[in-house]
Amino acid sequence: MPPAPHPHDGDFHAATDHPDWAESGCFAVSVPERDLTGFVYFFYDARLGTAGGGPALWDPSGEHQYDCRYYDWQWRQPPTGALRFTDFTLPNGLRHQVLEPSVHHRVSYDRPGLEFTLDWTSLMPPHPLGPVDDSAGHFDQPGRLQGTLCLDGERLEVDCFSMRDRTWGPHRSGAIRSGDYLWAIASPRDHWHAITMAGRGDGVDHVVGGYLVADGVAGELVSGTRRVAARCDGAPAHVLFEAVDDQGRTVHASGEIRTALRWLGWPGRLTYWTLTDWRWNGHRGWGENQEFMGREKVRELAGRALR
Repeated sequence: MPPAPHPHDGDFHAATDHPDWAESGCFAVSVPERDLTGFVYFFYDARLGTAGGGPALWDPSGEHQYDCRYYDWQWRQPPTGALRFTDFTLPNGLRHQVLEPSVHHRVSYDRPGLEFTLDWTSLMPPHPLGPVDDSAGHFDQPGRLQGTLCLDGERLEVDCFSMRDRTWGPHRSGAIRSGDYLWAIASPRDHWHAITMAGRGDGVDHVVGGYLVADGVAGELVSGTRRVAARCDGAPAHVLFEAVDDQGRTVHASGEIRTALRWLGWPGRLTYWTLTDWRWNGHRGWGENQEFMGREKVRELAGRALR
């Protein structure tokens, strides 16, 4: 039976009067056998009738916004006026459609250098991070992404697991606290997702939310840690993650980074956005380890590398 639509996964939410209000959505894209990964990421401000975002793709041949395989994530785009979440097109041509709420979405794009039509279908209902209401909310939802992608004239078949992220409420783009967004999917019956935040300078980040699905049974993560075992040119190269859920089950995961984009989409923050080959509890699955940090943390790591 497909997941029931989430009550807050309908149209765009009505904006509050908070000056940092925005709504966003993101789909992970990958062709793991090519070490190729990316995102389809959009945001919208209902108060101003403005939107932005777009797609990005990268592999080890180029891991910066200026030299990756494709980059059209645009912060500033012409005003759109009112948009409907169920079917909208950004000024740069990215289109998002909801074919069945919380179950089936489609994203498409057609510009020189990149064309795609990709269908995302859910593996389970959206998983909320903290309280969810009309004024603010955040949920993540694992799914499968399938379709075709033409990159620089090469046609690629996409059939990958993909995490969908949706948030609405105040987006404080200048926030500098460091943390991580990590997930892995081996199969519809075995996968996990976590958000961790930096501790007190000991290099260990601590779980603030997430879930574990093991043998088809879902649980909430209640504690855990994430640490970087090795870095390469500043970016994480080997990551260790351990967690416990509310049923007492544990995750012992080791992630090898295959490629990492140095992403500067949000002011004052660097994100290492990665394709990660995860192994845990006898499983292997692809996913991500997004490590985000403020300027001070970036400079601290750079200083250590020079010693």
